[in-house]
Amino acid sequence: MNAKHTFVNLFLKTRSKQECHEVLSKWNSYYAALSEKHQQSFVVRTLLFLNTTDFDATEGFELTTEMKLVISSAFVQITFGLKQDVLSVFKTIFVTPTSYAYTGRDVLYDGDVNTVTKRVNLSWPAVEKGFVITDDGLNIAIHEFSHCLIIENAKGFYFSKAFKDADLNAWKELATKKIPLIREGKYTIFRDYGGTNLMELFAIALETFFEQPHEFYSYSPTFYRTTAKVLKQDPRNGKNPK
Repeated sequence: MNAKHTFVNLFLKTRSKQECHEVLSKWNSYYAALSEKHQQSFVVRTLLFLNTTDFDATEGFELTTEMKLVISSAFVQITFGLKQDVLSVFKTIFVTPTSYAYTGRDVLYDGDVNTVTKRVNLSWPAVEKGFVITDDGLNIAIHEFSHCLIIENAKGFYFSKAFKDADLNAWKELATKKIPLIREGKYTIFRDYGGTNLMELFAIALETFFEQPHEFYSYSPTFYRTTAKVLKQDPRNGKNPK
């Protein structure tokens, strides 16, 4: 743990850390594979995120601490190699018991990042499925938090950015070339929705990066390494990804 996390750790209750460890060991396969040292750091970062984020839910739907920890762990998983611990703009996470729709729209959502309300909306069944099925390249929490990071990174000053400009620009240059291939069905490691735009491809690439790292690397070593450089980690190395 770095100095900041060591300091935060002093204020965390042993019971809270143990509960977090038990929940993540059960739900998060990335966490379960980590070395004990990394698990300790991951727990601190998860509780830090949990305690600095407002969680809310549809009236009548019980949002448990276990659910909050699972959702928080998705953010920590993405940022485990980075210095960013929390979100500064999207500080509210709203959880629903089912897919949902916006007034006037026929589309059902399992998750979205609302730039007007500054809120991350997530359907719990979709979150749950993303952590129960760990190898299909689908994880709605990772997907939506990826959007949050890109949006906040674009708004941040140099020293507050999650990603290094050079690393992200190199990723964008490669990704721009992949989008037409995805649309034409010639780049099949990602699902078709990845061909929508760079924002969606980033989120889908991160889902694949964490859920199918070996397949991603075998399919496209250069794009995988470029993604790993952006995130400062490689989940193929389960115990020590960073």
